[in-house]
Amino acid sequence: MSGPPKFLNRKGIERGRKWLEEQTGSMEVRGGDYPVSESNFVASVILLSGVTDVPRIKELQQVAIEAQDNIEEIREQSEENLHGLVEDDEDELEPLF
Repeated sequence: MSGPPKFLNRKGIERGRKWLEEQTGSMEVRGGDYPVSESNFVASVILLSGVTDVPRIKELQQVAIEAQDNIEEIREQSEENLHGLVEDDEDELEPLF
């Protein structure tokens, strides 16, 4: 994981490493963080070595491809959900933000 230190939660990184171990069936997953103070993003890198024809890896790759293809739709839906949380249709509530 790489990004601004305030966004790199050690417990979150460890949970991600454990999830990857469970999903791949490997107990040899290494993990860590690389705080970058002059950064505007958080990034993650997964390196697979010596892995060939693993069905679960193929499934995870497909999920990543679908998420990448649908990222704009996911962002729009997220914005709509936020709008619905902070504003009402009849303008009876004052916005929280």
